[in-house]
Amino acid sequence: MRQYPSIFNDVIGPVMIGHSSSHTAASLRIGRVIRQLAGNRAVKSVKFSFDRESSLATTYSSQGSDIGLLSGLLGFETDDIRIPDAHVYAGEAGIDYSFEVKDIGLGHPNAYYVDFTCHNGKRLTLTAISAGGGMIEIIDYLGFPVSIDGGFFETLIIGSSTQTAAIAAKIKEAQPGKHIISIFEKKGDSLINIKSEQEFKLDLPDIELTQIKPVMPVISQISPRIPFVTAKEIIEYSKFYDNSFWELAVLYESIRSGLSAEAVMRKMTAIVDTLRQSLAAPDNKEIKDRILPNQARLIEGNHNVLGGSFNKNVIKYVTRFMDIKTSMGVFVAAPTAGACGCLCGCVFALGEELGLCNDDMAKALLSAGLVGVIIAHHSTFAAELCGCQAECGAGSGMAAAACAGILMAPVNTCLAAASMALQNILGLVCDPVGNKVEVPCLGKNILGAFNALACANMAVSGYAEVIPLDETIAAMDEVGRSIPRELRCTGLGGLSTTKTSLRILKEGQ
Repeated sequence: MRQYPSIFNDVIGPVMIGHSSSHTAASLRIGRVIRQLAGNRAVKSVKFSFDRESSLATTYSSQGSDIGLLSGLLGFETDDIRIPDAHVYAGEAGIDYSFEVKDIGLGHPNAYYVDFTCHNGKRLTLTAISAGGGMIEIIDYLGFPVSIDGGFFETLIIGSSTQTAAIAAKIKEAQPGKHIISIFEKKGDSLINIKSEQEFKLDLPDIELTQIKPVMPVISQISPRIPFVTAKEIIEYSKFYDNSFWELAVLYESIRSGLSAEAVMRKMTAIVDTLRQSLAAPDNKEIKDRILPNQARLIEGNHNVLGGSFNKNVIKYVTRFMDIKTSMGVFVAAPTAGACGCLCGCVFALGEELGLCNDDMAKALLSAGLVGVIIAHHSTFAAELCGCQAECGAGSGMAAAACAGILMAPVNTCLAAASMALQNILGLVCDPVGNKVEVPCLGKNILGAFNALACANMAVSGYAEVIPLDETIAAMDEVGRSIPRELRCTGLGGLSTTKTSLRILKEGQ
């Protein structure tokens, strides 16, 4: 069952430490699911495998999948300060682990094949994917084609086909409508997968069952009745209700998450507070395997910046958030780690320029989140699937809506700004230098920020987007999936294969 995107699950978040949301945060969540399957304790041994043709084959170590997986096995949260040293902590916990690249077969570019042994000697296998922006899905468990995305409470029961059919019938009769039951068959055996919004109570003596708690911040719902999930639907809705763009975002997330409107606002304001705290931390933390030292201090020390103090602040804040990410500080993936500076840098630069309070900045992030919901539902935030246009491009479109919202623009204008910004970045490739999320990521974030500001000004001035946002997102998805694999975060094309990049990669190994 595919859930509608949540602003806090899919778009503005996770709050994290690490190189990449699709690598570090997503793999950590996969590790936390594995830990629960192993009885809520670290596994005894585990082998992680990646297909030779996948994106992870070349990036799992340089972009933090290894430390994410081990952190999840240890029960860490996505913002745990121990994440960078996960190898050390895994060794101290006695986990026997290995990473292997081999020929497995064509599949998802972010697929994790996991073979692990629990402390009771039981051996288990699963296949998981990172879907972009920290989102995950377990797509195979012990050979059964499951779908576990970390949003529900999950109960798994394995037995003979006859046995499980009787159990499923008993559950449906005793607790109708409170859960989703799926049954998967495999050579005479069956797996019952029960999804519920609360921990599922089941009294079945002599039946072995496994229960998994959600690893996402917002729990999924059995039947959410969201009001809109396209730009066209938002515009139609706004014809009858006098809501600003950020208020529509609150409405959507309140219905999707089950949180009150006040709770949604508090949650986003807390994210603004987290970002402020990260900005206030000293910027002298260096990581030995980085390509770039902290860069924000360079623009701060330049007193001859074209465009004056505001342009300087845009570059400063975008860079500062990228510096925080790269130096393993706490930041917010919005919508991804690789694109974390674009939106947040825009909002904080405008906050300083216009004297915005935390609530105003939270409203801007909510506006951005609503555009992100449309993108997440109809396309992806994964560069491995659609190139950097799905990360910095999406971030720029979201930031354009946030900027227009700050200018009190009407709903259709916010959507127009987002569409124009996305149109300008179609085809943007992902070609990380040295397989690290630094270069040209920083420059693309700054590019996306200024693109957003320009498009917000254009939209508010009455410029026409011509192509509606829904059609632009569809075009973005089509273009992205046609970008050669080598230019979708594999380190096999573009700047990644220049002489200098290959030298940096070799020096970092």
